[in-house]
Amino acid sequence: MANAFLTGFYLFNRTTFDRPGTFYSSFFEFSTGFERLMKIVIILDHKIKNNLASPTDKQLRSLGHSITECYAVCRAIAAEKNLLSEEWFSDGSLEYSVLAFFSDFAQGSRYYNLNQLVQGRETDDPLKQWYKVQMAIVDAYLPLAKREAVMQLARDHCDRHKLYGWERGPSGQYELTIDVTYQLEVLRRTRGHGVWTILKILNPFYDLLDQLCDEVHQIEMSKKIDMATVPYMKEFVPFFLCDKRTAVRRKDWLSLGFGV
Repeated sequence: MANAFLTGFYLFNRTTFDRPGTFYSSFFEFSTGFERLMKIVIILDHKIKNNLASPTDKQLRSLGHSITECYAVCRAIAAEKNLLSEEWFSDGSLEYSVLAFFSDFAQGSRYYNLNQLVQGRETDDPLKQWYKVQMAIVDAYLPLAKREAVMQLARDHCDRHKLYGWERGPSGQYELTIDVTYQLEVLRRTRGHGVWTILKILNPFYDLLDQLCDEVHQIEMSKKIDMATVPYMKEFVPFFLCDKRTAVRRKDWLSLGFGV
């Protein structure tokens, strides 16, 4: 679970819309990480409420791959533990739109390339969907003055090389080369802010995992169980507490070496 997020951060910092394939691996890692994290929370909560019994395979499968539905369950669990805060996001927020994207990806978009080979199967290109999400990240985190400076750089670049035509941009539409040049640059400059947005979603899960594991261990001690049935999950994910400056600037997440 932790390795999925760390690998996702590492890969995402190397994405570029010039090479669309660079995105799919990071999307897969993030969707896998979110699904595993939330199902771990749900399993721990089930053990607490059912005398340490784990949910059945059928019960776990019934959750499906909807990350937004699993998030709603985790949010309700956090509320039960008095851990609900503004860091749990609702529909309409930028962070929730990121969750919704990965939820859609987990439920079908991850097979986009294969679906293109199967007659009659239609799936929206996840890159077009992600473009909208990341442009919202641009609007949220890149100040207007910096966006205007990037546009001027794009104008200078196109004037220097006489690039006055049209080309297909990251939105999937044909646009003026100057606009595509601008889009590619602001998207590149906000990759770290994309990482930060994901970490904002993960942050409250640190305390929730800590609380749930503590309750499981208390039940184990009351039953005089010597061997713990679950590890201290928070020890695998200290990066959930990462600050904004580090999240935006860090490139090599794999060197942290945390997680399972």
